[in-house]
Amino acid sequence: MKLYPVMINMTGKSAVIIGGGEVAARKLGDLLDSGARVKVVSPVFNDEIIAAAGEFPLSVELVNRKYIKGDLDSAMMVFSATNDPEVNHEVFLEAESANILINAVDDPPNCSFYVPSFVRRGDLLFSLSTGGASPAMAARLRRELEIHIPENIDLLLEKLKIARDLLKSHNTFSRVASPERGGIMKRIVSDDRLLHTLSACKDEDEIIRFLLLLV
Repeated sequence: MKLYPVMINMTGKSAVIIGGGEVAARKLGDLLDSGARVKVVSPVFNDEIIAAAGEFPLSVELVNRKYIKGDLDSAMMVFSATNDPEVNHEVFLEAESANILINAVDDPPNCSFYVPSFVRRGDLLFSLSTGGASPAMAARLRRELEIHIPENIDLLLEKLKIARDLLKSHNTFSRVASPERGGIMKRIVSDDRLLHTLSACKDEDEIIRFLLLLV
């Protein structure tokens, strides 16, 4: 199966979860991490979902009943996390008719998208998919690759972003052409010594002095 890879900005966007169990709770956590507003529809909610609703009252709406047609109104994305294939199919049909992205957990025929195995570390997000063929293999490969992520990746990405922004907009580097700026950033990320030096910079002035050595 040929899939189109994409990262979706869910900040402030509406999502719906049908179901109130452990899987629904995991989907809720991931969506909240992404900044989404989430409606969860289920006759029963587990403790994790109830706790999330209490902690994020402006972002989580609990609808305490079975799914009915119309629950997906205004949603950008839907997860059907039930163990009922008939419900999953009903949700799928409503989502498809409204051009809403739909994922029915462990029910590929009722999905318009699949959720890859992924790792999030601050701004770092990498994902793997087997196109639904073997989620277990995708998870195994993710675990094997995860060990190669630097422990301080959050700090490194923060400093790299500052360095990139300074090269683009600070007067000190106004005469540095775009290709040269890109080359400087590639040199930094390709050299562990330079990465270590950058991560040790305490403020923008130190980062500017560091970058001047590379211009």
